[in-house]
Amino acid sequence: MRPRHLRAAVCVLLLTTLASVAFAATPNEPRLDPNVAPTTEAVVLNLDANQDNYNGSVKIQLHVTKATREFLFHAEEMKLDKVALTGASGAIPVTISEAGDRGTQKATTQTDLAAGDYTFAIDFSKPYNTKAVGLYKGKFEGKGYLFTQFESLDARKAFPCWDEPIYKIPWNMTITVPMQQVAVFNTPVDKEQQGASTVTYVFKQTPPTSSYLIAVAAGPFESVPITGQSVPGRIYVCKGQKKLTAQAVSIAPTILAAEEKYFGMKYPYEKLDFIAVPEYWPGAMENPGFITFSDKLLLVDPAGASLSQKQALAMVIIHEEAHMWFGDLVTMAWWDDLWLNESFADWVAVKMMPELYPEYGYETRELQEVDRTMGTDANAVTTPVRRPVNSGADIMEDLDITYKKGRTVLKMVEAFIGPDKFQLGVQSYLNAHKWKNAVAGDLFSALADASGKNIEPMLASYLDQAGFPLLKVGVDPSGMVTLSQSRFHNAGSTASNENWTMPVRLKISDGKNVQTKVVVLDKPEQKFEVAGKVDWVMPDQDGVGYYRWIVPSDMMRKIASDPDKTMSKRERTRFLGNTRALLNAGEIKGDEYLAIAASMASHPEPEIISSVMTDLQSLAVPFVTPDLEAPFEKYVRKTLQPARDRYGIEPKSDDPDDVRLIRPQLITWLGMCEDPQVVTYCDGVTDKFMQDPASVDPTIAGAALAVTAANGGQARFDQFRGKFEAAATPADKSRYMSAMGNFRDPKIQDEVLAYALTPNVRVMDRFQLIGGMFMTEAGRDKVYGWMTKNYDKLASGLPVEFQAYFPFFVSGCEEQRLDAAKKFFAEPAHKVDGTDRNLEKTASQIGDCLNLREREGAAVAAYLKAAP
Repeated sequence: MRPRHLRAAVCVLLLTTLASVAFAATPNEPRLDPNVAPTTEAVVLNLDANQDNYNGSVKIQLHVTKATREFLFHAEEMKLDKVALTGASGAIPVTISEAGDRGTQKATTQTDLAAGDYTFAIDFSKPYNTKAVGLYKGKFEGKGYLFTQFESLDARKAFPCWDEPIYKIPWNMTITVPMQQVAVFNTPVDKEQQGASTVTYVFKQTPPTSSYLIAVAAGPFESVPITGQSVPGRIYVCKGQKKLTAQAVSIAPTILAAEEKYFGMKYPYEKLDFIAVPEYWPGAMENPGFITFSDKLLLVDPAGASLSQKQALAMVIIHEEAHMWFGDLVTMAWWDDLWLNESFADWVAVKMMPELYPEYGYETRELQEVDRTMGTDANAVTTPVRRPVNSGADIMEDLDITYKKGRTVLKMVEAFIGPDKFQLGVQSYLNAHKWKNAVAGDLFSALADASGKNIEPMLASYLDQAGFPLLKVGVDPSGMVTLSQSRFHNAGSTASNENWTMPVRLKISDGKNVQTKVVVLDKPEQKFEVAGKVDWVMPDQDGVGYYRWIVPSDMMRKIASDPDKTMSKRERTRFLGNTRALLNAGEIKGDEYLAIAASMASHPEPEIISSVMTDLQSLAVPFVTPDLEAPFEKYVRKTLQPARDRYGIEPKSDDPDDVRLIRPQLITWLGMCEDPQVVTYCDGVTDKFMQDPASVDPTIAGAALAVTAANGGQARFDQFRGKFEAAATPADKSRYMSAMGNFRDPKIQDEVLAYALTPNVRVMDRFQLIGGMFMTEAGRDKVYGWMTKNYDKLASGLPVEFQAYFPFFVSGCEEQRLDAAKKFFAEPAHKVDGTDRNLEKTASQIGDCLNLREREGAAVAAYLKAAP
């Protein structure tokens, strides 16, 4: 499941969080009793994508361990037309009653069910879901299509089942559809049965599989084969989209082969199909044998795709296919170990992207995501990677922590014990638990056995505690080095202090030579001797540590004075992110950081320039009040001028890939800050793109549209809206949609917000459409007002779980908006489970932002106004 939280912008939340979402439930949902558990389930579905309702039946083989008169199962939002329970002696009368808010049902018998085996059969009927969860209906170009999304608690919306991951059983699926439609499932078709006007697909039985991993699709699909894989595969698309599958077809076999090699075993299922889904909340979902993707992500035409689109597709395919082993072959026992699925899948992507596709520059994106996640984790109100899950609502919280913190901790541990031993431990874990469930301790043990090191204290300290450490380094004249740790937090906030078991990788220089040393710091302070003179210490060799660090100021200057000699490329990028974090923590001054950022922007490496630009927005939110907009834009133009002079804004045929990757970001910042030549250039590119998208380098098309929108008027908006509605590909549609949120005219912004609520914009696209408005204080106020005015309509289009994220519309640095939000979300009509917790996080983020503004605002303002 992929990959995506809003902090400064709700569009990021609802594009990133919803792209990686595990759906939630209401509090105190009862767990099922393993005393009565399924051993297999057979499902029969009668589906027609042109209708609004469907029906079916299930036959579940049950095993009762000890005598009982009742048991629980799941069936939500459906009518149970007929229920029958049968044992060895025949039919057993049974009554059904509701036992929970999320479809938990209780079956009760008049006499004891003795230990043994039973058959539980249910006929049911229901409407298709309309919010893109469960078994739902969507439309593409007027035709109906059926899809499923079950993670984490929505298989119960499709058919009766035991909807918890511990119930990992074989499934038999039979689907009947009209003759002109096709049906697809996790396994290959075993046989087809032709009727007068229908076709029935009987699929092969699955291996043991949890309910949330079952997937179905039906409709008038077309498909193309994926050749070169170790198993058969196809890509299924809605009518007319086959031409957009070439990129995925070309890279999928390479990725699967690389993962088979790393995991030391063949892909464990009989086929591997992909499907492009036009109405889809997650970016992708790891259903075994049948991965579902958002069409915007999967349908990447090589001729019209930017490098960032190709990068995203490759990364997500690696992530989802890694789940075939981590999550599908071996499945967590319960949702508190979701990290066993998601942290590992993201870690595999981080590991393989630079190896398979170095030209995509993924490492830069990875490091920027780590910095953003650590920014979230520095909040006093944050959560651990592993945490008790007493209801589905707990699953949804802080998914960036689960994904990106978890993967970074794994990378740090891999570096500590060595890649070969880490790989051996992973393979041992998979072989020991294949087709079964596992818990964190199982992986800890496998890695410890492979490495000969007890790494449980290290992993547990990082996975089970909120936040992360700040490492302080001191050196006395005798050469004694002191390492100390405390919890990192932003200045002005308070957080409980914990102790971590930290693998600290040190680079120590005597002024001429550099030695390396690994120290495990498991107490608040530790000292050790270093032979010879200590000129400087850089305490994050290879940039893999999940901690922030600080050394004496003279050492910091020495490290920064000649970064090409003192640090590797990855270390330089982490150094910049670490410096930005020290500003938040009050360890360096605001004007000092701006000077460092401007200096680093002169560096010839595109990756460093990209990191500087990524930090610009995080600087803008706390510091750029309306009176500082012009000085800040001047600072940006001057800071990025060396990069513009070095790389240019016009793509060239011989551009290195890393330059091609950062140019859109460079164009966007310079254009948004009203560089006249860039604005004029983007207008010309936009005109060409609207006439013929193929005439424009796809890497810069989106950036040019965004800049043109930011500097455009009503005529441009009307053009963009028309082009959005007529766009021929998901990628072009997405480009126009993202651009429209960048118009600055308040009247046009009102039109954009109104347009977001029309049928022309899919519910899941609304937040991408308005995302650009979050770049300014005035825009954030306008979007918040729109949300409160239209709360009922917005909420009604979302699964209830997503409504808990509405407090992130308040994000930014404006106290008045927070005060209003506290009153708004205090009303029961504006609150669901999880709302209060997310409002608490938003309040903490705004408090940190205001503290930073109060502490450093004057220095930053003076620096910006004094800049030549």
